[in-house]
Amino acid sequence: MSAASGGARSPFGLALTAGFFSIIPMPALTQLGTDETRRALRWFPTLGALFGIVAGTVGAGTLLLSGSQLLAATLVVLVWQALTGAMHLDGLADSFDGLAALGSHKEGRDAARALEIMRTPDTGAMGVAAIVLTLLVQVAALTAAPDAKALFALAVLAPMTGRAAVLVASRPGVPAARKGGFGALFHEVTPLGQIIVQLIVLAAASALLGWWVAGFLGALGLLGALVIALGVSVVWVHRLISTFGGLTGDLFGALIEVTTTVTALAAALMLAAVRG
Repeated sequence: MSAASGGARSPFGLALTAGFFSIIPMPALTQLGTDETRRALRWFPTLGALFGIVAGTVGAGTLLLSGSQLLAATLVVLVWQALTGAMHLDGLADSFDGLAALGSHKEGRDAARALEIMRTPDTGAMGVAAIVLTLLVQVAALTAAPDAKALFALAVLAPMTGRAAVLVASRPGVPAARKGGFGALFHEVTPLGQIIVQLIVLAAASALLGWWVAGFLGALGLLGALVIALGVSVVWVHRLISTFGGLTGDLFGALIEVTTTVTALAAALMLAAVRG
């Protein structure tokens, strides 16, 4: 993120969001306040959907050309991570390193110490394991997609839902674990009304994707997967708050990856049941 003189502010919310959460350069800003972060988060699920469309097109095309579900699924995950610069995987690793530090019950390992461990640049064994296992489950879930249409639907829905979980987690009443840092910018910036609207849009997109893949039962299946994924994200956020006292940028990144993974897995199982 770069700064410029003259108080420039981008009128394009999606461009601002892409600058925050992708490898795409962000428009120049002199400061980042509540208005900017709220606008960025408002477009976050849309950015996830766009990333999913790109990844889904690559994956579906690969599956149609090669017939290899594993190759197609791997490329979908590769595109997901390439477009974000794997920034959320970094948060996932740091978060699980912090959780591991607390879980060790060693003397002096309290929440404050765990937060300090999460800020260090190195990655511990638990962080590496979290990345590897998360990517493996994502690839496996996408490989289970019964055809190219289903793979495309999963590729769009999973990152869209993962980012919607951050909207829910930035609602009023969810504390920040520390005042400084990137995550504090997104502390309590999303009003409940905006969350409701975004969830309605997400539910409609899920139903449309499911209908396109497998008719009425497909729509029900993907709506069910959406409910499961968001339910898991809410429970996990509550657990993180009780553990760390609030959320950080790393924990937001972990939330995205975990919710994306649960969505892909639940949606793949739902579609397999419907198509089976």
